[in-house]
Amino acid sequence: MTVFIGLLSAVFGGAIGAIATYFTTRSNMQLNLEHEYDRMLRDKRLRGHQALFHLTRQIPRHWLLAPVPKRSELLTIRNSFHDWYYHDEAHGMFLSKDSKKAYLDLQNALDDALFVKSADGHTKTGDKADTPLIDDELHRLLRLSSELRHWLVADVGTSNPPRTRSTHPDLTVNTTPTSVSVSTAPQARSATS
Repeated sequence: MTVFIGLLSAVFGGAIGAIATYFTTRSNMQLNLEHEYDRMLRDKRLRGHQALFHLTRQIPRHWLLAPVPKRSELLTIRNSFHDWYYHDEAHGMFLSKDSKKAYLDLQNALDDALFVKSADGHTKTGDKADTPLIDDELHRLLRLSSELRHWLVADVGTSNPPRTRSTHPDLTVNTTPTSVSVSTAPQARSATS
């Protein structure tokens, strides 16, 4: 009878251990897969997002250092964004939901500044004359370009603090004043040599 109880306990304990191992392993595998997918997605996004971030320099934070573009120059800017989106590496495919919305809002603002549209807003009926942009158009482009840059940064996670701790390196130069004067320094050196 004690052998039977011992055997039953061993089988029962083994079964419980196997079940616990299964769920633990499954959970770890799921976490590893999610982590690997996130890393791969971030790596794919990084190059494309850097390129788009670089393109947004054409619409800076403000027009203080860069000349305000003419309407005709906006077409070149719009086309550079369009070419980025449909690049051979399909950069537009890796935008998150929020950054894609910001990208499309900026493209729509460029379209509004460039083209005369039908009453329903879906068909281009002509080009706007090459007139200066009005303040509302300029501010809208600046705001939307800035918003896009912020979403790109959020997509690749560069706005987050590092998750690993680091230590501050030791100073390589002593910043505390020394009591050695300039006139005594050469004498001290010659006495020790």
